[in-house]
Amino acid sequence: MTVDRLSWPDVRDYYTGVRPATYLLALPEHGIIYVKNPKAGCSTVLAWLDRIHTGDWETPRTGNIHTSHHLPRIRDVGRGQVVRMLSGSAYRFSFVRDPLRRFESTYWDKFVHSREWGARSRVKDGLRADDDGVIGFEAFLDLVEQQDPLTEMDPHWRPQHVNLLHPLVHYDRIGRLENFAADLELIRQEAGLPAAPLETRNVSKRPREGSVFDGRPDLVRRVQALYALDFELYGY
Repeated sequence: MTVDRLSWPDVRDYYTGVRPATYLLALPEHGIIYVKNPKAGCSTVLAWLDRIHTGDWETPRTGNIHTSHHLPRIRDVGRGQVVRMLSGSAYRFSFVRDPLRRFESTYWDKFVHSREWGARSRVKDGLRADDDGVIGFEAFLDLVEQQDPLTEMDPHWRPQHVNLLHPLVHYDRIGRLENFAADLELIRQEAGLPAAPLETRNVSKRPREGSVFDGRPDLVRRVQALYALDFELYGY
């Protein structure tokens, strides 16, 4: 493991307006720490970690796993311990996803299929809906292109390298959503974790007719520019 010199202010001040406790899941008894990256399998990972932590392989995980899990909070573990774990005293892992597919998935999930979320979100005020009340993909992209990644973007579409605290944290393993089951099994073996059942959650629903990028290379180029460092760092 790589040992880095981190302090809590380094983590706390990395970006403004986000509570680190929301995204850092530390299990000292298992020697692991998971950094959440929304829209890259994090609901499934949380349910999996919850089973490992509780030892309960049978009880279904219901409701919103992000608020109903039994994993220890930062206040339970202690900031100093969390920083040491992020610095290399624990096995550090997360998952990433093809930036094009992640951005599209966010759009369908948060602004088409879940209009209630869109209505609650502050970005709703900056977006115009059509006559059916649906926010167009280009309108969403136009707004995101104007946002500052560190201070304005929601974690669901913030660049993944920002969610993963690049370059403050070096990981033992960053899996890919496209190879999720195999990569998670590799993580389990490397970290010496028990073989807990895997329950897939929050699978993205996209219309059957295709992708928002079909026939629109201009949109592809704009999203590629927006997430250029993610493409470079994670090999997409």
